Amino acid sequence: MTNKRPTLVHQWLLIALGIVLTVLILVVPLALIFSQALSGGWSLLAQNLDEDFMKHAIGLTVLTTLATVPINLVFGILLAWCVTHYDFFGRRLLTTLVDIPYATSPVVAGLCYLVVYGLESTLGKWLYSHDIQLMFAWPGIIMVTVFVTSPRGGSGCLDSILRF
Repeated sequence: MTNKRPTLVHQWLLIALGIVLTVLILVVPLALIFSQALSGGWSLLAQNLDEDFMKHAIGLTVLTTLATVPINLVFGILLAWCVTHYDFFGRRLLTTLVDIPYATSPVVAGLCYLVVYGLESTLGKWLYSHDIQLMFAWPGIIMVTVFVTSPRGGSGCLDSILRF
C-alpha cells in the first residue's frame, strides 16, 4: 500500500473540511464540558464528586459497564463464531437481527423497551405485580445498554482470524 499525499486543491479542501468538522463535533463540545466542570475551580469539582448522587451515578455507570462488556463479549464471540463457521437455515435472518441496533437510535430503543416493559404493557403489569422492576432501575439500564452496544458479530474480522 502506498502513501499518497494530496496534491490537488479539492483534496486539501476535503481534508480541511474533515478536520474542521471533527473539531466542531468532538473537540468543541468536550472543551465546553470540561470548562463548565472546572469553572468553579478544583475544590468545587472535588466537592461535587463527593456528593452522594454523584457517587451513585458513577457506581451505576461502573455496574452497567461491568455487566454489559462481558455479556457483549461472550455473545459477540459466540455469534461471530456461528455466523462464520456454519451455514444454517436462518443465518441471514440472524445477521439481519444483529444489525437492528445499528439501525435504531438509542432513544428509540429506550422508548421501545419502555413500551414493552413499562407499566402500561401487559408484560410490565405482570412484572409489577410480581415486584420486578426493570424500567428506571439497574436491570433495565443494563438490558437497554446491552442492546444499544451489542456487537455486530465481527464476521469478516473473526473469519479471517479463525481460518488462517
